[in-house]
Amino acid sequence: MIVRTLVLAATLAVAGTVSAQDTPSPALPLTLDEAVRRAVAHNPDLTIVRLSTEVDAAHVGESLTAYTPLLSSVFGRSSAVAPPSNFLLGDGGIDTRDWFSSVGVRQRVPWGNGTWSVSWDAARTTSNSLLTSFDPAVQSGVQVAFSQPLLKDRAIDTARQQYLIAKRNEQSSELRFREAAVQTVAAVKQAYWTLKALRANVAVQQRSLELAEELARQNEARVRLGQAPAIDLVQVQAEVADRREGLIRAKAAEDDAEDRLRRLIVDPADRGLWTQRLDPVEDPAGRVPLPDVDAAVAKALDARYDIARARNEVGIAATTVEYLSNQMLPDVRVEASYRGSGLGGSQLLRTGGFPGSITGRVDSGFGDVLGQAFGRDYPTWSLGVTVSRPIGRSFEQVSAVRASVERRQADARVASLQLDVAQTIRQAARQLRSTSEREDAARAGASLAEQRFDAEQRRYAVGLSTSFLVTQAQRDLLQAQVNLLQATLDYQSSLVSFESLQLAPAIESGADIGVHGSAVVALPAVAPRGVFRVQ
Repeated sequence: MIVRTLVLAATLAVAGTVSAQDTPSPALPLTLDEAVRRAVAHNPDLTIVRLSTEVDAAHVGESLTAYTPLLSSVFGRSSAVAPPSNFLLGDGGIDTRDWFSSVGVRQRVPWGNGTWSVSWDAARTTSNSLLTSFDPAVQSGVQVAFSQPLLKDRAIDTARQQYLIAKRNEQSSELRFREAAVQTVAAVKQAYWTLKALRANVAVQQRSLELAEELARQNEARVRLGQAPAIDLVQVQAEVADRREGLIRAKAAEDDAEDRLRRLIVDPADRGLWTQRLDPVEDPAGRVPLPDVDAAVAKALDARYDIARARNEVGIAATTVEYLSNQMLPDVRVEASYRGSGLGGSQLLRTGGFPGSITGRVDSGFGDVLGQAFGRDYPTWSLGVTVSRPIGRSFEQVSAVRASVERRQADARVASLQLDVAQTIRQAARQLRSTSEREDAARAGASLAEQRFDAEQRRYAVGLSTSFLVTQAQRDLLQAQVNLLQATLDYQSSLVSFESLQLAPAIESGADIGVHGSAVVALPAVAPRGVFRVQ
C-alpha cells in the first residue's frame, strides 16, 4: 500500500512536471466507462461491423423480393401487309392493322412455392381481307393460370433457400457485431490500464532520476571536501545518465500507449482529440474472487458468439443439403389454366355465294366483348401434369454429396471450436490466478526494496555505506516498483481477458473484424401458361 501511494503521488508530480515542460493542451479526464462509451460510439472498425449487419438485413429483403408480385403491361400498334399468296387475297395483298394492349400480374407463392398469373388483353384489328367477318374487330381475353410443384421445389426451392441462408447470415452478422463490441471493449480496457501503468512508470522513472541526481549532488559535495574519491562522482553521474535515458524511453512508451487508446476512442471527425492529453483518472477496482473454472467453461460454451456463428454455419450447410436433396427429386408439376375470350366490333353481313356480298353491318361495343371474356361464351381451359427428370447422374446429385461433406465439416468445426474455447478459458483462469499471486509477491518485494533503500540511505548519511551500495539499492527499488506496476497491469489485463473470453475470442494481430454476407440473385416468378397438346 505504501508503494502504491508513492507511485500515485509520483504520478501526479510527474504529470505536473511534464505539463510544465511540454505545455500540452488541457488534459481530458477519462473514466473507464467514458472510454468504452466513446469507443462504442466512434470506433470505425466497430462501425464497419455494425454496417455489415445492415447489409445482411438488406440481403434478407432482397431474398423476399422473389415473392413480390410482378406487374407487366404492353401497349402498342402494328401494321402488316401480306403478299397475295392465293386468289382469295386479291391483287394488292392483305393489309392488317392492330391496336393492342395487355396487362398482367404474376407471383411466386411463399407457401408451396407455386406460381400464379392473371392477365387481361385487348386488341382492335382492321383488315381488307375478304375472309374477315369483322372490320374492325375488337377482341379481349382474360386468363388465369397456376403451376404447383409436387416433388422438386415444393418443400424448398431456390428462392426459399436464398431466404433461409440470408436470415442465417443476418443472425451471424448480429452475432459478429456483438463479438466485435466485446472485443473492442476489451481492447479499450487493456489500452486504458496500459496507459495508466505506463504513466505511473514515468512517475517511477522520474522519481528514480531525482534520487540519482540528489545522490550525485551529495557526492559532488563530498568530492569537493575530499571525503570521497572522484570515481564515486563519475559512477553516480553515469547512473544519472542511465536513468535519464530510462525516463525518456518511459515517456515514449507512455505516448505510444496514449495514442493506442486514442485510436480506439477518437471520433474520426474530431481532430482536436489527437492533440488533447488523455488523463485516465480511474483506479483499478482491486482484487476479485478467483473464478469457478468449470462454470466459466460451461458459460462460454453456451454464450460464446463465435460458437453461435459456427452453429449458424452448420444451419446454412444443412439448408444447402436440404435444397440439393430436394432438387434430386423428379420435377412433377400440376398445371392449370382458364381463359375467357370475347369478340365483337363491326360484323359484316354477307349474302350470296362465297365470299358473298356485304349487305350490312351489326355493331357490338367493347362492353359486349368484355362480357363475353368474363362470361362463359368462349372458354378455354387446361389441366395436366408435367414430369421431367435427368437420365443418369445429375448435377444436383453430385452437389448433394459435396454439400453433405461440407455439413460434416461444419459440425467438426463446431466441435473443434468448443475444445479450443474450453482450453482458452482454463488457460485464462490460470493466468488470472498466477498474475494475482505475482502481484502479491511484487508488492511484498517492492515494500522490502523500499525498506532496504531507506536503511541504505540512512547508513550513507552517517558514513556507514557507499554511493555504490546506495545506487544499487535505488536500482533494486526501481526494478521492484516496475515489477509491481507490470504485475498489476498483467493482473488487470488477465481480468479483462477472462471476462471477454467468455463471450468472444481475442482479436489476433492483423485480424479482419468485418463480415461478408452472401450475394442474393434476383428470382422473378415465371408466368404459368397451362398445358396444351402439341400441334
